[in-house]
Amino acid sequence: MNTIDKYLSKENFIIPLIPYWGKRCCKYLILTALILLNTNQLLSNQLSDDAHISILTCAPGDELYSIFGHTAIRVADPTHNFDLVFNYGTFNFNTPNFYLKFARGQLDYMLSVTTFDRFVYEYRYEGRSVWEQVLDLSPYEKKQLFQALLINAEPENRAYAYHFFFDNCATRVRDIAVRHFVDDVVFDVPQYIGTMTFRHAIGSYLQEKPWIKLGLDLLLGQPTDDKVDASSVQFLPDYLMWQFDAAHTASGGQGLVKTTNTILLFEPENKSRTVSPAIWLWLGLIPVVLLSWVDFKYQKRQYWLDAILFSLTTLFGALIIFLWFFTSHSVTGPNWHILWANPLHLALLFPFRKDTKWIVKTPAIISLLLIIASLLFFPFMPQYIPPALIPVWLMLSVRLVLLLKRCKF
Repeated sequence: MNTIDKYLSKENFIIPLIPYWGKRCCKYLILTALILLNTNQLLSNQLSDDAHISILTCAPGDELYSIFGHTAIRVADPTHNFDLVFNYGTFNFNTPNFYLKFARGQLDYMLSVTTFDRFVYEYRYEGRSVWEQVLDLSPYEKKQLFQALLINAEPENRAYAYHFFFDNCATRVRDIAVRHFVDDVVFDVPQYIGTMTFRHAIGSYLQEKPWIKLGLDLLLGQPTDDKVDASSVQFLPDYLMWQFDAAHTASGGQGLVKTTNTILLFEPENKSRTVSPAIWLWLGLIPVVLLSWVDFKYQKRQYWLDAILFSLTTLFGALIIFLWFFTSHSVTGPNWHILWANPLHLALLFPFRKDTKWIVKTPAIISLLLIIASLLFFPFMPQYIPPALIPVWLMLSVRLVLLLKRCKF
């Protein structure tokens, strides 16, 4: 049994791998496996001279998992009658403690294989464009690269520790492709290198999804504001495609890409503009101020309002601490949002009693000082802090001042 036959055997190929775009493609992978298993002329682990290997770049989609696009690598050999796509964006839903591992950044991703036709069908169904860059490889380089992909697809080799910025579907394709050019590969340094950060890079994909952008700005910590270089920016499929277009070998100056083809092309849809989160938050400040004025005038406390505000900030602070200290994510800490959203707010939910007012008073003083510091110094922090948070800080400040007044501070 040769390498490909072994890889395509039922026990190794038909496993519960779920592509990164969702469960519904599992049946397509199984169908593909069955087709391949019953084809008289399967594959050879040697390519013919008219085979070609190319990088496939897929346009961003509408869902959260597809916002930043996708990269895969295609191996087509018309002589041996096969056309496969190697995809580093799959994972196993049957992994023990799947959701906990996903949240903690400890879920392994895997390399899977499908046919090119099935791959294109999926992106046509989703209305996402696909571009192909045929690599200018010698016959020897193509055979070595294909052999490396087959070895990488073995069950004992296919899993890897996923990292959104440094080890994902795009960087895996880049690494295995570049490694099999005989000559060293040189990537030109674009003009934007030196000013763009990881946060800027992903933010350009989120302009029409402002709530998702705000959420990521809150959860991704200071490391996300590190500047990218010509290599690290390639974690995004679009940038990898653009970088490969201009890349060349070190000695001969030969370009890496022989031809570029458009496999699928869809015009971007005109989407209705979403109201900015900042506008909603500023509007939310108005009733908070009005209710606080009522509390001040009539010496009352809208406990339900404090419960909502301080519960949400307590939960968010706990999430920051979890992502910072108890996960393998390297870009979620340090996170300076802990200054205004911190577990100290839990103490502010206790009913006020004069004999135990210190339980509320001390955390309230500390929280108010931290929020004031956030208001004054957020433009100078080493981490990007969205200005949309200003009305949130004002809401919290108003409620904290009233709470301290009740404590007769």
